[in-house]
Amino acid sequence: MRRVERGLLAVVGRDFGEVGAEPGGGLLSVLGVGDPETAVNAGGVTRMVGGFVQTVAMPGKNTLPPLTPAQVVRLQDELLANADRLLMSAVAVLDLGHVGLARSLAILGMEESGKAIAIHRRRVEIAYAPEGEPFVDPALRKLWADHQAKLTLVHDFLVQEQYWFGTEPSDPEVNSAWLGDIEDWTRRHNVLKQRGFYVDVTEQDGVLTPADASDEASLPEVISHVHQIGWQIRLGEHIEAKQQAEMARDVPPASEESIEQMRAALGNPSLGDSSDFSEQVLDGMRRGHAGTKWNNDGYRLHLPSAGSNPFANLDKPGYEAQTRELLQLADQLGMRHAEEGQAEPDTEDRG
Repeated sequence: MRRVERGLLAVVGRDFGEVGAEPGGGLLSVLGVGDPETAVNAGGVTRMVGGFVQTVAMPGKNTLPPLTPAQVVRLQDELLANADRLLMSAVAVLDLGHVGLARSLAILGMEESGKAIAIHRRRVEIAYAPEGEPFVDPALRKLWADHQAKLTLVHDFLVQEQYWFGTEPSDPEVNSAWLGDIEDWTRRHNVLKQRGFYVDVTEQDGVLTPADASDEASLPEVISHVHQIGWQIRLGEHIEAKQQAEMARDVPPASEESIEQMRAALGNPSLGDSSDFSEQVLDGMRRGHAGTKWNNDGYRLHLPSAGSNPFANLDKPGYEAQTRELLQLADQLGMRHAEEGQAEPDTEDRG
C-alpha cells in the first residue's frame, strides 16, 4: 500500500488493487469531509490507518444477503405484491393517456416479476442441491443486480409457458407481437425506463419527452400477460410441490395381477418391438423403489397440509393475481352472482 496525505485522496485506476477497489475504474477522487481519515466512495469505505489507505468493500443496494426460509417466503410474497402494484399503476396511468410513464412502471413491474421467478426456480432446484447449500447462490446474487437479466427471465418465462393454465392452447402468432415488445424493452430497458420519468435532449433526436412513447397499442397486452406471472408462479408452486411429494413416496412391489395387466398393455402391437423396454418396466414393478429423498426441506416447496382451506390465501399480499383470476372464474361460473342474488329468508307473518 502507498502512504498518502490526509484529506483529498486521488487514486489512479491501475493502483486500485493496492487499496482494494475494483481495477480499471479510472481516477477516483474522494474528499474526506468531517472525518479527514475516512471517506465513502464507489468502492466502499476508504480510511486512513497508520498513514496508509485501506478500502473496505460495502454491499451495494442490490446485493442479495443470505436468507432464512421465512425470509424467502416473505420476499416472494412482497415481490409479487409490488409487481402487481406497479402493473396496476401502469394500467391506471395508461388510462390517463401517459404512455411513457405507464411503460416505465410496467418495466419496473417486470423487474420485480423477474426476481420473483428467480426465487421460485431456486426453491424448486434447491431440493436437488446438497443438504445445507445456501439458498442465495452466485447465480441468484448475480441476477439480483442485473436489470437486463431480470427482463430476459420474464421474457423466457412467458415464452416457455411452463405453467400455462388457459382453457385453450396459446397462439404463437398472437403472442409474437407483445413478446417482441418485451424483447425490445429488455435490450433498451434503462433508456426506456428513464424516458417515462424525465425530459431529455440529445444532439441526434432533440428534445425527448415521456409523451413521445409509441407503445400505446401493445402496452395493455404486455401488462396483462406480465400480470399473469403472479398467477402462474402460484400454480407452479403447487405443480412442483405435488410432483416432488409424489416422487418422495415409496412404491411397493406390484402384484402379479398388476404386472400381467401391464404386460398385456406393453404387448400391444401398436407399440412396436419394445421387448427390452417392457422387461425393464415389468422388472421395476416387481422390485418397487424407495421414494426420492429431497434436501433443504425448509427452503423447498411444500403442498398445503391436508384439510387446509384452498382459498386461505385470497386477498393476501403476493396473491393479488391469483385472487383476481379465481374471482373472475367464479363470475364465469355464476357462483358469485348466485350468492349475491340469494334473498334473505322472508320471516314476515303472512297470516
